[in-house]
Amino acid sequence: MTSRLGSPEKWDRAGWVFLLIFAATDFVSISAAQMAAAGLVICWMGRWFSSGQKPDFSALKWPIALFAVMSAVSALASYDVMESVRDSKDLFHFFIFFAAYDYLSRHPERIITAVKVAVGGGAVAAVHGLGQAVVRGVEINNRISGFQSIYMTFAGLLMLGAVSALAVALFGRQGKSAGWLYAATALMTAAIAVSLTRNAMVGLFVGAFLLLALRSPWAGASAPIVAAIAIALAPSHIQERVLSVANTQNETNKERLYLWSAGIRIARDHPFFGVGQNSFPLVYPKYRHPDVKEPNISHLHNNVIEIAAERGGAGLLAWLSIWAVALWKTVSAWRRMGAGHIRAAAAMGMSTIAAFLVAGMFEYNFGAAVMQMLIYFFVAASLAAEKRSQTAPIGA
Repeated sequence: MTSRLGSPEKWDRAGWVFLLIFAATDFVSISAAQMAAAGLVICWMGRWFSSGQKPDFSALKWPIALFAVMSAVSALASYDVMESVRDSKDLFHFFIFFAAYDYLSRHPERIITAVKVAVGGGAVAAVHGLGQAVVRGVEINNRISGFQSIYMTFAGLLMLGAVSALAVALFGRQGKSAGWLYAATALMTAAIAVSLTRNAMVGLFVGAFLLLALRSPWAGASAPIVAAIAIALAPSHIQERVLSVANTQNETNKERLYLWSAGIRIARDHPFFGVGQNSFPLVYPKYRHPDVKEPNISHLHNNVIEIAAERGGAGLLAWLSIWAVALWKTVSAWRRMGAGHIRAAAAMGMSTIAAFLVAGMFEYNFGAAVMQMLIYFFVAASLAAEKRSQTAPIGA
């Protein structure tokens, strides 16, 4: 079928190119990734209008719609309406999810290819970061950030890349090609370690532990032992950083507790609509603990508390429902499928979501645009596999 808008097939071919460019560049350049994402969304809509076929918006359409509505309401009721409205532009990143899901659900044989391209981008970013570590050394006050502006975003992206690479290597029937996926996982893990970013370390451990436990109970049981050996063999500054996670006297940990306490009180005092996106700094001085070392801070270093404070209880429930539905769908796909690319994508979905949410208990990683875009891409790929699993034979 061809119309004045062009054929659906041409839009599809162009969309695939933009999807691969996005997957490769999100680790490297936010500008390139956003331009590629815009091209992907335009191609998705072009195919939609040229074919006359309504796309499948997936089971996440209603949780996403509810979260978008509640975010808009919170922005309009904000302490700083214009700032909150500007900050709401990140809601457009959901179009990346819809466009990628629609394409990959129609071409499930390309899911793992797209994920591998993303893994390649992550490996390049990791090598660049490790190069920075060679030049700078591993220093808490001068941490590596790869191609990103801040080390936490860099490490968070690599966390998702490493977990997705491990999922495909373990479950994707890759044969000899699994070797480079394990190598990419090792590179990204090493870069996370020398970045000294604890939330990404914890998220990576949880994601990897889940994958190994899915592989076999014995593999899952060995994960803490392997992690303990790795910590014992690591350089002293990395050891100290990892072990500081459980140190209640650590200054950063105390700051986090003071900050979370303030955020919970803000959410309690503004239970319906919150204070508005990016308006937390306006009210924080009223709730700030007198012993904090950093009096001016832009976010709460916790996804749940941040969203509750900024978008209210309904906004938080809508946000949580997105991940709950996504996990339910990927678990369903995992249970239906035998070995193969569909099961690998389902495992990737479960593990990347788990890593993202756990890391987000210690950092507001949902607030980073590149993190949002990448997790939407991985969730889209896993839910496209879930759709395919409903009709695919076991082992597909």
